[in-house]
Amino acid sequence: MGKIGLTRWAMSPIRKGRHSSMAVVGSFLSHGHLLSQPSAVDARWLKLAPDNQARIQVPTLRNVDKRPYPAFVKAYGHNGYFTSLKQIVHFYNTRDVLPRCKPHDAGEGTACWPAPESTDNMNTSKVGRLGLSDPEEDALVSFMQTLTDGFMPRGPQ
Repeated sequence: MGKIGLTRWAMSPIRKGRHSSMAVVGSFLSHGHLLSQPSAVDARWLKLAPDNQARIQVPTLRNVDKRPYPAFVKAYGHNGYFTSLKQIVHFYNTRDVLPRCKPHDAGEGTACWPAPESTDNMNTSKVGRLGLSDPEEDALVSFMQTLTDGFMPRGPQ
């Protein structure tokens, strides 16, 4: 999430036919809203920046496929690029096997993958070349869907 509570996907240009929210975000940022201003850098944290370049915190798999309603399209990955568990499982299975896509490649996601935004801390020892078959990918997705428990926290009382 960015400083203003928008995911990177929401601030990126149109992806795969979705409408961009750049006009809304651009307007918000250009009108000098308090949250649109850069914050002061805390020197105590500055020395940690080089070792944490391109790192993100990942969420739990609990309720990974939970949706507010059945037709709701989830977004997976740090930038919301993947819209299904199957897509992200296939990515982690084949990222280092399939070639890099050319611009506007029709095979993106099936025959090739876009270049990573950063390779500074890309894990190539545990993901990217899992060797799973298509039925094994499906089985992994089915397992992850069992991690949705339906728990709903109570509202304020």
